[in-house]
Amino acid sequence: MFAMITLIGQVCAVIGVVLYEKFLKETEVRSVLFWNVILAIVGAGLSYCFAMRWNLEIGISDIFFLVFTDVVFGAIAVSFGVLPIMALFAKITPKRIEGTMFAFLTGTSNFDQGVLQPMMGAWVNSQFVGVNKNDQ
Repeated sequence: MFAMITLIGQVCAVIGVVLYEKFLKETEVRSVLFWNVILAIVGAGLSYCFAMRWNLEIGISDIFFLVFTDVVFGAIAVSFGVLPIMALFAKITPKRIEGTMFAFLTGTSNFDQGVLQPMMGAWVNSQFVGVNKNDQ
């Protein structure tokens, strides 16, 4: 099942790239990022609906709702968030240091997603929710 969910996510990421290339490539970066934020807000709302189990009340199974909201929505939103930034940096980066700039952006993104976001999530849970690593 995990492999199927991963495959669906990768296919949706390709769809997101194709949509960006076909329709949004010439659009101003701030407009694309604005719509990416809107997609993220809608996705967060759908995650809340899943947590409240409202999907079952309207007859949508957990697995279908989870795949649609988390995998499909997330992959397309990531494409709309990453591609405009990379394209912008490709335009403004001086010649002969493109690889260095790409490595910097990738490293910064990985640091954010792998270190900062989990630490901030743990801090928010500890300080505001009252949940910590010792709770069962």
